[in-house]
Amino acid sequence: MFALWALPAARPSLLRPRGQAGSALGACLPALLDDRELSARARRELQGIRYAIPLAEA
Repeated sequence: MFALWALPAARPSLLRPRGQAGSALGACLPALLDDRELSARARRELQGIRYAIPLAEA
């Protein structure tokens, strides 16, 4: 089973908000988190990614 956190672990540039991928990821996270069919595990992992994006700026 694939874990969402594995994606930014494999591609840390996805968390950099100034990059194209990071900007796109940050922009789509609210819509992903609003999905009512999202599993609790996926929601937790997406929230963790949303939390990590500003931390990656430092």
